[in-house]
Amino acid sequence: MSSNNIMDMMNVTTLKRIQRDDPILTHFLMCEPPTTVSRQGSHFDTAYIDSDDIGLKSICDSIGKNSHLEDICFDTPNGLGDAVARSEIFEGLKHNTSINSLGLSRCHLASQGVAHEVLKAYEENYKHLIKFAIWRCAIRNGGIRSLASTLSRCTRLTEISLSSCHITDSMVEDLVQAVHGHAELKTIELRDNDIRKRGCEWLSTLLQDSKCNIVNLDLHNNMIDDSGAKILADALVDNNKVWSILLDENHISAGGWNAFSNILCNQSSIDKTYRSNHTLCMIASFGAVKMAGSRMYDEDGVIPNRLFELIEFNAGRDKKVVARQKILDCHLKGDFNMEPFVETNMEMKVLPHMLSWVGRCSKSDDMSCGVIFNFLRQIPTLCANASPAKCDVTKQRSIAKWATNIVPDHQDTHCGTGRRSRLSSILRTV
Repeated sequence: MSSNNIMDMMNVTTLKRIQRDDPILTHFLMCEPPTTVSRQGSHFDTAYIDSDDIGLKSICDSIGKNSHLEDICFDTPNGLGDAVARSEIFEGLKHNTSINSLGLSRCHLASQGVAHEVLKAYEENYKHLIKFAIWRCAIRNGGIRSLASTLSRCTRLTEISLSSCHITDSMVEDLVQAVHGHAELKTIELRDNDIRKRGCEWLSTLLQDSKCNIVNLDLHNNMIDDSGAKILADALVDNNKVWSILLDENHISAGGWNAFSNILCNQSSIDKTYRSNHTLCMIASFGAVKMAGSRMYDEDGVIPNRLFELIEFNAGRDKKVVARQKILDCHLKGDFNMEPFVETNMEMKVLPHMLSWVGRCSKSDDMSCGVIFNFLRQIPTLCANASPAKCDVTKQRSIAKWATNIVPDHQDTHCGTGRRSRLSSILRTV
């Protein structure tokens, strides 16, 4: 039996299953043989596209009446169906209400053809799509306008993936304008394209929009340099929603990466450190990030370790704790300057709040315990009978725990009036 006869039999079998509304058939691929299309966690049932417009129309009409299909993908690298593609052939796609995920693979996205007609159908039938992906498609001759027009209508999209399509800065402009105001959009994947500085500027307008709810932005393997990286970093200064922005395999040097370090932890003042970005938790693809114990690092040494340290801080769920850790790490670590806390009237007004704030730590928080220990070491008069010098971590914890647990009117049988430290009276003002 010839391969054509086998494909015809498969098409007939698949068509009957679609017409019967087979509940098992949820992921459907229309392709030219051979195909390499796959989706993670999904198995596609397949029908083959050729120049038979009648067979193609029968499948699309049956799809319009089906209620179990969820994911449909078109893979047409050779353009066999493009020659016969007409609106009436794909009319059935306009009537389906169950498909929520649409994919185009290796298609010729222009002003005509299979991809163009599919996009036109979903420009009308837009209410149900929540996922849209195109990959390895050639976009030309008005194709970006068709794509942007459809995306602008699909306001319920949560995920958009446009990878390996030679997306340029001008195309990014069209795409950003198309999805502005899409409140449910969480993920945009633009990896393996040709995006540069101007594209970053357009993406930054999206990230700075208060109505934007994007959580993940994938820009892996583009043409972004330090200037583009800085633009994206600046867009995240007041953004507390973006969880990951993947920028590995671009043309970013230390200057570009440091722009992200600065927005994650602005060290110019304690207040600016507190108001830094405490949300971003991923800066590179999992394949580019290595682990040494619980520490992340870049094997090639391109991404600075300091940036990974700040990313690890941001992984904490309680963002108030994250902000506190950054302040301790940047401003109160080691032999920090105590003078601001012992100036005239500063001690009584600020110091108790400072100690109380630093002391909100877990039992294993060596950083906080070390800070409190340094307070007591540099201002020994806070503890009348204590002159802490060099102590190991265990002793530092004990002193810090004792210091932060002193409360007004505490009747400790082991601490009489004569031994009550100045720290106790200071804490009465908190």
